[in-house]
Amino acid sequence: MPSSNTSVYRFGSFEFDPRTAELRKNGVKLKLPDQPSQVLVHLLARAGDLVSREELQSKVWPKDTFVDFETGLNTVVKRLRETLGDSAENPTFIETIPRKGYRFIASVEVCQSDGHQRSGVLEPGKPTHKHLIMIACIAAGLLGSLGFIVWRNPPRTPKVVNVVQVTNDGEPKASNSFVTDGVHLYFKEGTQFSGLGIAQVSASGGETTLIKTPLREVRAIYAISPDFSELLVANGSAVSSDPATGRSAGATELWVQPLPAGTPHRVGNIYASAACYTPDGMGILYADGHSLVRIDRDGNNAHELSRVQGLVGDLRYSPDGKRIRFYIDHASGGLRDGGKILWELDANGRNLHLLLPSQTELLFQCCGNWSPNGQEYFYQAGRGTDQAIWVMPEQRFNFGRRPGSPSRLISGPLRLSAPVSSTDGKKLFVTGEQLRVEPVRYASKTHRFESYLNGISTSSFEFSRDRKWVAYVSYPDMSLWRSRVDGTDKMQLTFPPSRAYGPRWSPDGSQIAFMDVRFGHAWAVSVISSSGGPLQSFPHGADPNWQPEGKSLICARTRPDDKAPFAGIFRMELESGKSSFIPNSQGRFSPRVSPDGRYVAAFSQTATELLLFDSKTNQWSSLAKSGLFSYNLWSHDGRYVYMRDSYAGSPRIVRVRIPNGKMEEVVSLKDFPQPPDILAGWFGLTPDGDLVVIRDRSVQEIYALELQFQ
Repeated sequence: MPSSNTSVYRFGSFEFDPRTAELRKNGVKLKLPDQPSQVLVHLLARAGDLVSREELQSKVWPKDTFVDFETGLNTVVKRLRETLGDSAENPTFIETIPRKGYRFIASVEVCQSDGHQRSGVLEPGKPTHKHLIMIACIAAGLLGSLGFIVWRNPPRTPKVVNVVQVTNDGEPKASNSFVTDGVHLYFKEGTQFSGLGIAQVSASGGETTLIKTPLREVRAIYAISPDFSELLVANGSAVSSDPATGRSAGATELWVQPLPAGTPHRVGNIYASAACYTPDGMGILYADGHSLVRIDRDGNNAHELSRVQGLVGDLRYSPDGKRIRFYIDHASGGLRDGGKILWELDANGRNLHLLLPSQTELLFQCCGNWSPNGQEYFYQAGRGTDQAIWVMPEQRFNFGRRPGSPSRLISGPLRLSAPVSSTDGKKLFVTGEQLRVEPVRYASKTHRFESYLNGISTSSFEFSRDRKWVAYVSYPDMSLWRSRVDGTDKMQLTFPPSRAYGPRWSPDGSQIAFMDVRFGHAWAVSVISSSGGPLQSFPHGADPNWQPEGKSLICARTRPDDKAPFAGIFRMELESGKSSFIPNSQGRFSPRVSPDGRYVAAFSQTATELLLFDSKTNQWSSLAKSGLFSYNLWSHDGRYVYMRDSYAGSPRIVRVRIPNGKMEEVVSLKDFPQPPDILAGWFGLTPDGDLVVIRDRSVQEIYALELQFQ
């Protein structure tokens, strides 16, 4: 057998060079400390033989070194197993011989360091030369007789045999934002706009701890480097596009955070909505606007790989480095028939195509990850609360792979998301979420938040003009209800597939207008009797407002095509169904009619400006400007327009005085737990004029799904 000074060991998908102590898996360098590396050298050199604990201790620790050898060697071997994805209970590589030592049980191929000539093969049990010849003959015969079926190998079928909760800290977590190095899970913990930061937990469960970092606006963890030495993270606020900096909408600064701790650094001057490392770890692929761009690890040598239509998320290379998968958000703010759909691209930037053309009815597909060996692809798909983890086998062919037929792996009762495979492929980590929200009143006198409406889980509501009734939308099922203010005489008004949002009482209390945001359809304006009955619907509409006479609505008209999402603001006659365009309102949205019916407040197309339309003069005027506005509401007396202002990632509720446009902050929501769902980002006013916002009460924890393959 050749000396280790001139040999390279190969076993399974691993290759180990003793001269440089480099361990690679499928060509990707892994991080292996010095002591586990020394143990691996001696086990490989004597593959199939028992290596005593005393012998390993003498090789790893110099003579006269003060160390608890029993504990120290156990720790070193455990770390080595974790790197290899091995298990002490069911070993593939390293077998424990109780009270004696360890044995390397996998087949080991010993090659010259140039990789061009095989020098020998070490097999557990030391087969003789005759045995090796016989095995080779049998293998050749099998290959010859089975040559006609080499076109593919049947895929494995995984099933979940056990579910184990990994975290139990009660803190909100970014549901599509965690990675693993085989030993730990790293994830973003905290609210959408503020929070605790980058957290870690043992992959087997335990206490959650935080990574010390000066980064204070970590929004997501995009990837972990192939050698597990650093995280690629999104830091800073994601706002509308900024031509001055080259930033596209939804993109944030790209940063690197060293592990287990260290000083982070920004990657060039890059803004990205998604990013990952190349398989060799030498480069980064990121999405900015409609471009997929490859750069060196330091941010230099940018090369556009491809262009797509829509916001890109969850970029991932296949384990063999030949393909790239990601989702594209085809919906513009959820207003048109579209959603998050999985796509695939060759690593050279060619052959862009839908990954699952037969599954496009599932308008939410995202968060996909391959198993370490590339034989399975796990992803999240479904609609609303009916989301599940799916698995798609990768069918192997002579000249590559192609996707097989997907199937549900597991679903409910929690909403499961963001599957991430363990490094040994035996577990699948997911986020389990129980969705719930709560309306809270911001008391103007005490400046404190208080539970409101008995804490019902609602995304939006409105009181009737006589203040005796309330119409509300239950969350997360998005059904419209009405009841008396004390909760009695409750009646459900809408049922699936309808999904209601933003109810509005007619002036006489006989009807309720709302938005129907059902899946797979363009948003529509609907009207229903407050006593129940059939719906009257107006397609391609949003944000209905009653005119004072109660016979017409002011609403935004959405476009049925892929151009700007809003065609403008219209007045619709309920009886005739006729509509008339409000002058110069092209592209403007979120209309709100003042209590006296004279004014319409609306946002500009970029949502950076609040505008006011005067029906007496038929003129628009500018009231306020900021980085990003969302949702607006008139005060009961018509003196103010309230808005959500998310400028620079610091959300707050502001109000603008009418008509002089003076803007003042009502309350900051920076540390307020807000739901990430845009349909739960509503706010309103009590009959007394106090602000009501929606607080996130969802429970999110990470679970490990133990897999069995058939």
